[in-house]
Amino acid sequence: MSTRTMEHGLQRSPDVERAAERLARPHARVALVAKRVLDVVLALVLLIAVLPVVVVVLLMLGFAGEGVFERRKRLGRHGRSVVLTRFQELPGGVVGRWLERVGVRELPLLLTVLRGRLSFVGPRMVEPGTGSGHTGPRRLMAPGLIGPAQRGGGEAAGNELDDAYVEGWSLWRDLQLLAGHRPAAHQSVSKSSS
Repeated sequence: MSTRTMEHGLQRSPDVERAAERLARPHARVALVAKRVLDVVLALVLLIAVLPVVVVVLLMLGFAGEGVFERRKRLGRHGRSVVLTRFQELPGGVVGRWLERVGVRELPLLLTVLRGRLSFVGPRMVEPGTGSGHTGPRRLMAPGLIGPAQRGGGEAAGNELDDAYVEGWSLWRDLQLLAGHRPAAHQSVSKSSS
């Protein structure tokens, strides 16, 4: 058994092997580099743009005195652990409720995107030990802040959508998901790989 078909001591399934071979093709590797560059540039631009908001949130949480961050573990690429850092729940009041509603608690995740542990677009994040399907092709890519399961709907179809996303991955599909488009329900991988 070659090391190419091994992943953390386990043999890869045929669908994972197919997806890995497809992602290793030269044009896919170039597109993956472009995806990473897009992640870094977008994260930097957003961090700079929201810096004043981050300062306000830090001040609010500092005055509340109950800690600033909460951390959760999720499974990332190749089953490695990813620590997700978010702001603690914001103190009540009109400003706190509004900031919660617009998703300010998630802003520290941009730092995780910069580190390369998350991507803007990718398969769903999975809790360790939940058995929610971190066994298919989805484990070949970093999890995303958004992805086909979030755009395409539902936990039941989520694993299939995530696996199909990785099997037929393209930078164009990532851009469509970033723009808010819903993925085709069950696109044929053979169509997308030809």
